[in-house]
Amino acid sequence: MISFICITCGTQFPPSSSPPAHCLICEDERQYIGVNGQEWTSREIMISSNKYKNKIIEEEPNIYSIVPEPSFGIGQRALLIQTPNGNILWDCVSYLDQQTIQYIKEKIDDLSAD
Repeated sequence: MISFICITCGTQFPPSSSPPAHCLICEDERQYIGVNGQEWTSREIMISSNKYKNKIIEEEPNIYSIVPEPSFGIGQRALLIQTPNGNILWDCVSYLDQQTIQYIKEKIDDLSAD
C-alpha cells in the first residue's frame, strides 16, 4: 500500500493499492488541477529521486521554518516553535525525510498541538 501525494497541492492520501481517482483539494473551486491533469507521487518516490531536501531555517530564537527545496505542491512550510510550556509543529510539508525527523527529535523533548 502506498500513501499517494498529489503533485499539484501536496496533499497526502490514506494508503491504497492505486492512486485516488481525484484530489478533493484540487477539485475545490479555489484550487486547480495541474496542466498535465491529476498526477501523483509518494514519499518513497520523492526520497529515492534525491531531488528534494528540507532546509531548516532559524527565523527567531526557538522558531524554525522547515522548507522543502525545491518547492513542492503549493509551497507549504512547517514551523517548529519551542516554548517553555511545550513545543508545536505547525502546519505540514509534503516531503519528510529521516534527516528532518531526526532534527526535530533532537530539538525537542515533547510535541503537542491543541
